[in-house]
Amino acid sequence: MTLLMFPIGQCLGTHFTGAAESQVQQVRLGSEIVELTVDEFAVWALAHGLTDDSSSWERSRIVALLADSEITNGAILIDRLLTRSLLAEADLDSPTDFAARHRLLPLHLGLGNTSETPAMFRSGTTELALTGMTRTLYDLWLWGHLSPNLLIACKEHDADPTAVLAALHSLLAPSAACLDLAVQEF
Repeated sequence: MTLLMFPIGQCLGTHFTGAAESQVQQVRLGSEIVELTVDEFAVWALAHGLTDDSSSWERSRIVALLADSEITNGAILIDRLLTRSLLAEADLDSPTDFAARHRLLPLHLGLGNTSETPAMFRSGTTELALTGMTRTLYDLWLWGHLSPNLLIACKEHDADPTAVLAALHSLLAPSAACLDLAVQEF
């Protein structure tokens, strides 16, 4: 069993509530805005993955990276974020439960492919491609948010949910997409 850790929600940035020392990080989770402490946000942000690291993004990897930081209670923070639905674990051997509870939202601009690399589709800004993906993943990334959940989106775009989950950190790390809570089927 391979359990990958994923952040859920869209980052809305820092919010100062008065004095410079009283700041929280806001994340949109479904239709709610939730506030995270600086340490909670660091754990949540790390769960996105690292853009220069393609290894499996499991709980133990996050805890190990946090051990080298100033955050001394990483495992406790992970549990707290799991309880608040800001983190979720997905079993690659059985991805349907995770995929039915979450959906994928695009955050970058779609840039399409190029004549030099027609099989690689890109997203980013108007001036810079920030991530590349296969045609299947690109179609899911572009249109999956119109489906109530990731499982239905995978079916509609002939995408294997296991392969999609295995590739998600390549979209989350550069903020090309975010995961959100599923919505009711239309």
